[in-house]
Amino acid sequence: MNPGNGDGTAHGGRPDGTVDNSGYDDHAYNGYEVRPGVPTADTYRRLRRATGLGDKSAEGAAIGLPNTWYGVTVHASPGPVDGGAADDADPVGISRIIGDGGCFFQIVDICVLPQHQGHDLGKRIMAALTAELERRAPAGAYVSLIADGDARHLYAKFGFTETAPASVGMAFMPRPAD
Repeated sequence: MNPGNGDGTAHGGRPDGTVDNSGYDDHAYNGYEVRPGVPTADTYRRLRRATGLGDKSAEGAAIGLPNTWYGVTVHASPGPVDGGAADDADPVGISRIIGDGGCFFQIVDICVLPQHQGHDLGKRIMAALTAELERRAPAGAYVSLIADGDARHLYAKFGFTETAPASVGMAFMPRPAD
C-alpha cells in the first residue's frame, strides 16, 4: 500500500485525485460515527436486505463474520448538545475487509441505509477501511473490490482503478445442498 502524502489532513486530496487517509478521524461527524467492529449476524443480514445487496443465510453470516480482517459500522447520533458520541442504536451502515491478512484483501458489504445516504457516509467508510489497510497491510498486498454502478467514482477517489480489459471480475455461487 502506498503511504499518504503525510500532511495529516483527514480526507485530504492528493495531486492525482486520490484521497490521503493518514489523518482519518473516526469521531462523530455530522450526526454519524464510524466505529471499528463487525456487525452482528442479524444487523448484517438486515442491512444487506434493506440496501439491495441481497440476503445471506444465517449460517453463512455466522461462519463468515468472525473471519473479518477489519470492519466498520456506522451509527446515527441523536445529536447530543454536549458533543458526546453516537448512541448505541442499530448501525445504519457497514463494511468489511476480508482476505488472507498478508497478500490479498477484498472490501465487501459496503452499504448505507437509503434514508441515511447523502451524508458522505460511503466516503467515511472507505476512509476508515483504506486507513486501516495503509496502517496494517503488508507492502505489495493486493486489495480488490467489486464496484456496482456509479460507486466506482467513489472508489477511484481512494486509489482504486478499473482492471478491465486486462482482467475482469468473475463469480461462482455453489448450489445449495439437497
